[in-house]
Amino acid sequence: MAATALKMPLGGDSDTTHFEFTSKIFQMSGAKFALCGNAQEPRFFVTVGGLKASMTCNTLMEEFHIPRDSSDARLMTTAVRGLKYVPEIRPGDAIPSELLNGQASWSVAPKHRQIAQNRLQVQLLSWVSGKEILLTNRDEIEMFLGQIENKAKLKEAFEAAAVALGRDKKDYEVVLTEIEQLAHELAYIEALRDRFAKIDALRAKFQKLMGEYTSDSRLKQEIQRITILHQKAVGFYDRHFTEIDAQTSEIVGALKSRDRQVTFIRKVRDDLHFILREWDGLLKRWDEIPIKKALHMDRLLSDTYRLLAAKFASAKSMLNTAQK
Repeated sequence: MAATALKMPLGGDSDTTHFEFTSKIFQMSGAKFALCGNAQEPRFFVTVGGLKASMTCNTLMEEFHIPRDSSDARLMTTAVRGLKYVPEIRPGDAIPSELLNGQASWSVAPKHRQIAQNRLQVQLLSWVSGKEILLTNRDEIEMFLGQIENKAKLKEAFEAAAVALGRDKKDYEVVLTEIEQLAHELAYIEALRDRFAKIDALRAKFQKLMGEYTSDSRLKQEIQRITILHQKAVGFYDRHFTEIDAQTSEIVGALKSRDRQVTFIRKVRDDLHFILREWDGLLKRWDEIPIKKALHMDRLLSDTYRLLAAKFASAKSMLNTAQK
């Protein structure tokens, strides 16, 4: 998120859970905070006489005489921080849970919790056997864990992990609980992994469009540029998933430092979720528009290039705008 001069603590007081502003400006029609433009600048929006107007937070404070040590000013700072987690914030909205307790303000499907738990169980089997188990396909992992001999080994692995954590081997259920709690956090990574796979899948669509635009050298060259930038983007995103997979691959070490692991997982979760916000609209259009030469495809290619070029043409990171 773009830098802001506002540097104040969270909310009006420690019990604040909603954006309960008191100044009259926040009661105006259309009042909301949102990010604006390629720079992702946080701005305050209102509707005046049917027209939308916006201003920076500092201008808002100066023009409407909001003291910097007031509850409204502190809530404004919280709103700016909250725009990393939700696309807009209106007076009366709940403060994003990411800021209150670190938990995600969005939900995941049960399948993602199961996938995360399965991955951790495979890592536990790998640890106890002393042999690296290279399984990445979710169906293969499920089949592997379903084998009778692996079910028996898994109980042994839980007992060994309990001992490694300084407990009696009979306390293996504690290890199961620890893994379930870590899997709860990693489920969000699995959900994001699915969503980012849709970005990766654009590669095949670009290749098909190369054939559609053989007679249009300008757009064909643009598709080639898009393809190159897209490869950079996918590599950038993949590194985040690779990093978090590596962070939790040493399963016993991860369990010993679960609080630190949770902090790390949540940081990656929030960064990747923020990035996806800019892609959501484009991905929806790529799903809806036929992959063939057409005017609306020209526009979609142009918008896709604009997003990729803004983030990757000069080695800029999407996360440059995602910092708190």
